[in-house]
Amino acid sequence: MPARKKKAAPEKKLTANQADDYLRALSAIAVRASIANRLGKSFSDDRDIYAALGYTKSPSFNDYMARYHRQDIAKAVINKPVEHCWRMPPTITESDEEETEFEKKWVELVESRHIYHKLIRVDKLASIGTYAVLLIGADDGLEFDQELSSAKRLLYLTPYTSQNASISAYETDTNSERFGLPKEYSINVRIGTGSSSRSVKVHHSRVIHVAEDLLEDNVEGTPRLRCVLNRLQDLELIVGGSAEMFWRGAFPGYGFKVDEGHTIGPQDLEDLQDEIEEYMHGLKRYIRLRGMSVEDLAMQVADPTGHANIIIDLISCATGIPKRILLGSERGELASSQDEKNWMDTVDSRRKQHCEPTILRPLIDRLIKAQILPEPSEGYSVEWPDLMTPSDKEVAEVGASRSKAVKDYMESGADSILPPEIFYEKVMGFSKEEIDQIQMILESIDRELQESEPELEPEIEVTGVEDI
Repeated sequence: MPARKKKAAPEKKLTANQADDYLRALSAIAVRASIANRLGKSFSDDRDIYAALGYTKSPSFNDYMARYHRQDIAKAVINKPVEHCWRMPPTITESDEEETEFEKKWVELVESRHIYHKLIRVDKLASIGTYAVLLIGADDGLEFDQELSSAKRLLYLTPYTSQNASISAYETDTNSERFGLPKEYSINVRIGTGSSSRSVKVHHSRVIHVAEDLLEDNVEGTPRLRCVLNRLQDLELIVGGSAEMFWRGAFPGYGFKVDEGHTIGPQDLEDLQDEIEEYMHGLKRYIRLRGMSVEDLAMQVADPTGHANIIIDLISCATGIPKRILLGSERGELASSQDEKNWMDTVDSRRKQHCEPTILRPLIDRLIKAQILPEPSEGYSVEWPDLMTPSDKEVAEVGASRSKAVKDYMESGADSILPPEIFYEKVMGFSKEEIDQIQMILESIDRELQESEPELEPEIEVTGVEDI
């Protein structure tokens, strides 16, 4: 009986939206491939520097993640800005008066769901790849692919990389405020440490999308390691090569030379080999020789510090992280207080231009919309702590310096030339209110001293009395 032919499955036609998505993705891939192909080309494309130096032309997310996990400087480039930004969490307030229900509920969520810990994690993941997402698990009784509108409570927050949270659909309605933004995600949910996972469709309202260093694209940012990837590869060659150089060159070995007029037979060579192996691998510190002399081979070890410093300087320049912060050295490379101030300005700018508007506020607004947080009557404010607040040691040092300056000023008699008010303002840096307060205290002390001094009785001069 002849086999029955299976009917061919009908071809699935793409919808207009799907076709647009595919065309957009293909266009983006073609542009990136063209740019990557041009990297390192010179002399009318006759010389490919990237190929000659072994640089990666089209690095993937896995390349960046591997660097983060295995290379020390790469991990510091990712972690330092994030950890310094969230080191002192902000205060979320609704009113300057008594604690409101909104503020109380937010503090409870921060403590029970470890919110800032999750924000740090998603911030790091977004810095490694082009974006990362924070999945909001809410008790609303609906599936992930349905819109989050109202929930009883927040169950969990889970960060995912762009590899595990791909965008499955975009908003194509030009009249929508979300035009061009993700409409639906496909998230690989993995439970436990096993390799088994399942993909679930997730509505965009259940996701906080985080991307940094956006240019033309509003969805995918720029991985922080992309601009320094070549330098990271160079540094790995220098550090790894110097270790190999030391391994081979620090103890180059010995040369055994047969003296003139002597010959060595096969048995002598075997005995010499045994002597050498016992010397190299055992505790014996001498070699018995006859008719031979030993010469030290020249040690060939170069100092790689200068080469490594150049690479680290370039990485510091490209990332905006001072060398002292990047290396974690308090001595630094002639680091000054100006370096510290510039870094703190960079961190403060990142807090207000990235952490707050793209991570913190979207999360709070989403929780308010889902009725997990009560809606504040007049909005809320995000107050970041001052990064330049001096430490106890710095306060003590400033106090000691000011005390010495005042002592020198009073003992030198300079108050006759420079009035105290001018000294307080220009030299000590006191404000008008502080100067007035000092004057009031001094006047009060003067009055107390005058009142406490006893009145002297007037002397009586006796005249016209002659001695008897």
